[in-house]
Amino acid sequence: MPEQQQHSPDGTAEGLPLTSSSSSKFELSPNQFNELVDPKSPEKLHALGGLSAVLEKLHVEAAKGLSTVNAAGQQPVDFAARQEYYGINELPQPKEKSLLEFMWNAMKDKILIILSVAAVFEIGIGIYKTFSAGEATGWIDGLAICLAIIIVVMVGSVNDYRKQAQFRKLNNFGRSLVTVKVIRDGQQVVIPAKDLVVGDVIIVEAGDVLPADGIFLEGFNVQCDESAQTGEPMSINKSHEKDPFFLSGTKVTNGVGRMITIAIGPNSMSGRSLLALEVEPDDTPLQEKLSRLADLIAKVGGAAALIMVVLLIILYFIFREPNETVVDIVKDMLDVIISGVTLIVVAVPEGLPLAVTLSLAYATIRMLKDQNLVRHLMACETMGNATTICSDKTGTLTLNRMTVVAGVVAEVEFELDDIPSSFLNQAVTSRPQSDLHKNILELISTSLNMNSTATETTKADGSREFSGSKTEIALLQFTDKIGFPYSASRESNQVVEIVPFSSQRKRMSTFVRTGDRTSVFESMGLPVGNGSEFILFTKGASEIILGGSTRYVNSHGKVVPLDKARRAQFEDSINNFASQALRTIAFGFRPVGASEITSQNPDSDSEASTANGEDTRDVTDIILFGIVGIQDPLRPEVPGAVRQCQKAGVRVRMVTGDNLATARAIARGCGILTRDGIVMEGPQFRQLSPEEMDEILPRLQVLARSSPNDKQILVNALRRIGDTVAVTGDGTNDAPALKAADVGFSMGIAGTEVAKEASDIVLMDDNFASLVKAVMWGRSVYDSVRKFLQFQLTVNVSAVVITLFTSVYSIVVYKVPVPALTAIQLLWVNLIMDTFAALALATDPPTAALLNRRPSSRAESLISFDMWRMIIGQGIYQIFACLFLYLAGPSLWPLKASGHQDGEKGLDLHTAAMVFNTFVMMQAFNEINARSITRDFNVFAGIHHNFIFIGIWVGTFVMQVILIQFLGLVFKTDPAGLDGVDWAICIAFGAGSLVVGVLIRLLPDW
Repeated sequence: MPEQQQHSPDGTAEGLPLTSSSSSKFELSPNQFNELVDPKSPEKLHALGGLSAVLEKLHVEAAKGLSTVNAAGQQPVDFAARQEYYGINELPQPKEKSLLEFMWNAMKDKILIILSVAAVFEIGIGIYKTFSAGEATGWIDGLAICLAIIIVVMVGSVNDYRKQAQFRKLNNFGRSLVTVKVIRDGQQVVIPAKDLVVGDVIIVEAGDVLPADGIFLEGFNVQCDESAQTGEPMSINKSHEKDPFFLSGTKVTNGVGRMITIAIGPNSMSGRSLLALEVEPDDTPLQEKLSRLADLIAKVGGAAALIMVVLLIILYFIFREPNETVVDIVKDMLDVIISGVTLIVVAVPEGLPLAVTLSLAYATIRMLKDQNLVRHLMACETMGNATTICSDKTGTLTLNRMTVVAGVVAEVEFELDDIPSSFLNQAVTSRPQSDLHKNILELISTSLNMNSTATETTKADGSREFSGSKTEIALLQFTDKIGFPYSASRESNQVVEIVPFSSQRKRMSTFVRTGDRTSVFESMGLPVGNGSEFILFTKGASEIILGGSTRYVNSHGKVVPLDKARRAQFEDSINNFASQALRTIAFGFRPVGASEITSQNPDSDSEASTANGEDTRDVTDIILFGIVGIQDPLRPEVPGAVRQCQKAGVRVRMVTGDNLATARAIARGCGILTRDGIVMEGPQFRQLSPEEMDEILPRLQVLARSSPNDKQILVNALRRIGDTVAVTGDGTNDAPALKAADVGFSMGIAGTEVAKEASDIVLMDDNFASLVKAVMWGRSVYDSVRKFLQFQLTVNVSAVVITLFTSVYSIVVYKVPVPALTAIQLLWVNLIMDTFAALALATDPPTAALLNRRPSSRAESLISFDMWRMIIGQGIYQIFACLFLYLAGPSLWPLKASGHQDGEKGLDLHTAAMVFNTFVMMQAFNEINARSITRDFNVFAGIHHNFIFIGIWVGTFVMQVILIQFLGLVFKTDPAGLDGVDWAICIAFGAGSLVVGVLIRLLPDW
């Protein structure tokens, strides 16, 4: 911010001397500061001695801020002592759940409780039979089920624990990006918000979200939206007299200024409010949809299990052996109940919500590498189905590297190569290198140097760089090139009032006390009736400044009337620059008297300088210096990214404040504007009726000279006609449009804190190409969930049918209720299906192929026609394969079958091993098949990049080998395991899932 007049309560222009910071105790406590702002109490501030006393007791100098180095009469601030006494600018982290807490919560599941109780009874009966009948292994079934439950709970809990850690890491990263401008050692520096301490002098600008509570030091037209804290919808003017208090978490909506920090972190207003909240994150729409689907599937599975239990009990008492004991009957009834409950465990797709959570967690962490910081999880999934993107131009489609490359100043036309020598020689051609020549160039440079919020800041490494608006930086670099750097202007002139830039006004103006320039003005032929001490400098949109100009500086350095012919020439220059995709900025000046300056005449009637509530002082009788064309080159990757969007069925529209010609040229260079596309200006667009908007929206590709309100109108109109809208924004006034959109993207570099708070995703590099990557990730999340859904429903269908059929068959044939897939086997399948498969299918990285299809509509079902065919086809294949082995197995391997019988029930354990192993192999290969939910035959595409999938698949296979070969006693399979031929048969049936997948994809539509 330029050097500004100090408005201290005692009227002094300079800050107070810095008091020694070696005091053992601070004189003002956090509670005293809290009482100042909650509620706001100017009276208590006055009782403390006013702002001057606060500065003194905090050992800070208003003009120079805190001291970090030893200087004459000053000692460096002990930051550690301040943080120990006043706290640090971070809120305490919410208490994390431990792994044991996750496990305890998982064990509260009612179905698992029922299964656990039944398993304990099973163990009790097994132990009883061990001592009464000598059956040494009767208790193993129940113990195995208990161990399986523990494993299921542990795996699910570990996943939840890892997810918690990932989101904590993401949130911490987001907080680390927040920075704040402060004054330390008299220099403006940018520090992380967490390093802020009480006593820091903060620079506040429109668009900032205040990181701390504070007291107003100085400023111009500073207004804050405090509705987040007070509920008052009006913007509050900040001044020493009426309201000098800033509240953390509130938004600066207008003006520039400085404040002294008095409360941070948990001691600030927003900190105390946030600590009082314990808000659980809401489920995303996809999570809610999947939860409803999971509930429906669970009800169907529960009904099937209930039918099975009732049917088996009836059949059991019809076909049971008449000589069975009560213990045997109770044991068989427990087996029926366990089978039914286990079937519910398998049928309940708790993996569905887990799949979307894992996919979102994986995507949001990986998206950081693609320069997307996801603030709201639902935005990630929604972005995949976006149908239109309304993009800003500056910094998003362009590099945001502004350079003055052409212009007409004092009637001298120049291009980039003419700066500085040729321009200097031609300017003011009547007397080259004369005092008049230098004075006018100096006045032109002063206009740009003083009417600017850009400045130099010190980086962490001690180097200096410009910071602020890129447009203003380009203008400061221009004045530096012609020999009049901004620092000299700001040392010799004083800002007395600023009328900040806003998207509605499209201009910025500054009133400057420059000293007596009467002789300069007289040499320019400019009579000064009301003095020459104060000058109004203005700059902004070329047509607005030109429209408010009545005179201009000609090539002889004279101020002459702006007639129609010369006005037309300036308009031609504007159009010429715009056709070259240059942003045009006009600037001018006007000597003013003290009576026109609000800060010099606070009791004046402001109505005299306004029209319809708008300040018109800077568009009245302006003397035009000239017009410059500023180049902001297109990002080289943008045209390709736009083509990708168009190929993906996502329409890209450009929304910019540039004039029609500039917007058209840039949009054409990006590939956004096509031959039949419509280009329209914001004021014209907002006048359309809803019917007229609906008619032109399909072809509207560029909205020029638009305000943030126009952007919001466009977003609402597009949503009204059924589009899923993503929009980018960087300014405070973009917040309504960002909120109105389905997905709001703010700029990580150029964006204000207000825009970031209103957005769903922050583009860390402000690059449109990164936005396209967000589309890919969104589609990847959506597809990952659908892949898992296809996989799980297949398992559900086949497991329920196989268990139901074989349970009935075993009662009729064997007189005992033993399904082909026992409880312990189904629990293992459930572990594969609900947890490992969710993780494997949720971590497929996005590919460019995702952009080869159109986005899904809002009403489109999660399960497509192709997915239903695959679920039904694979289910039928798995059911027939397992039933074939179950029924025909004993005759296919009679020697193996007769040699390995269940001593308790006389069942063929070798056949049981073959059925169980084949069923698991089919799930393993179907997991690969599920990587494609379309008619794409290549289910192996990109699999070598997904090491998580490969690891889970190989791990599942290895564990299955161990279960079959070494744990037959536990899993009710052949204790001798399977030989090579048996494994070949099981793997062949498993691999058959891939063949079936190809055949199903070859089927025509019906």
